[in-house]
Amino acid sequence: MILETTADLKKYISIADSFQFEDFEPYINKAVNTFIKRYVGKLHDTLSAEATGTESEIKNEAREHLRNAIANFGWFIYLPTASVIMDSSGISVAQNENRKSADFWQIKDIRRESLRSGHEAMDMLLEVLEANPAIFTDYADNYSSINNELLVNNATIFSKWYNINNSRQVYLALQPTLRLVEDQYLSTFLCKELITLLKDTPNTTSAELETVLNTIKPELQKAMVLFSVSKVAATGLFELTGEGLRLNFETYLDGRKQSLDYGKATEQVKQLTETLLDSATIYMSQVKEIIIEKLELFEMCENPLKNYTQSSGSYTTYDSNGITGI
Repeated sequence: MILETTADLKKYISIADSFQFEDFEPYINKAVNTFIKRYVGKLHDTLSAEATGTESEIKNEAREHLRNAIANFGWFIYLPTASVIMDSSGISVAQNENRKSADFWQIKDIRRESLRSGHEAMDMLLEVLEANPAIFTDYADNYSSINNELLVNNATIFSKWYNINNSRQVYLALQPTLRLVEDQYLSTFLCKELITLLKDTPNTTSAELETVLNTIKPELQKAMVLFSVSKVAATGLFELTGEGLRLNFETYLDGRKQSLDYGKATEQVKQLTETLLDSATIYMSQVKEIIIEKLELFEMCENPLKNYTQSSGSYTTYDSNGITGI
């Protein structure tokens, strides 16, 4: 097992030497099943023992992050029952004249910190795995956060245009929204062949066209990111802070979703959303202008810009829920 003793646990959690590891042991599998498997599969089995020999340094770095994540996620799950005694007579709270159980808010604060630490360790683990696909082949083949089906295909690109602290977990949680945004805005804006070319530019592409693609691709990525952030405002899965977008831990703590605008004035959030949409639309307009100027290069389809008529030089706005007025 990847964690086996109280000494193992003490590396990641502040606990007394007298802590009974067997009380915590059932929560290791719960942590793996709830928080770990979705991201890395059965990596806890692969890295259960300390690695030796070739590539051991990288493997043990990943193992350390994984142990840290499992310990903190397990502690998060374990804490609500830590001071509770359950037997055939019912459920009671352990208490004596020398000590009393922690208050609810104290337990909640510790759980929040455990959850934060677990996610932090998980992101550090994913970064190591992503950087070493030849070593962690199962992750690379089945779980990698890099998604070449999307124009914004990794956390680093997303963070470049809206800060998510390069969090692979946040990026993975945003992927359904990114797909929706591409369907709604990108697929109604450019022809399918051009979108494919932007996602994977072959070596046979002419130098002039490649230069133009390299110019418009970042602009489109900015737009997709900003459209996505505007869309997740009411999901409750994310929290918008002064430092960017992150997972909303309160969703896990209280078992209920709170919108991204929780704690902020409704008008303030509405204004922010409108600003994001306006900025995204400007980026799309810039792309349109570049394509029209270099229209002769885009021979991959009859009309690279959907609803654009070359003869009249006009551009018809979409009769859809996509972009209007560009």
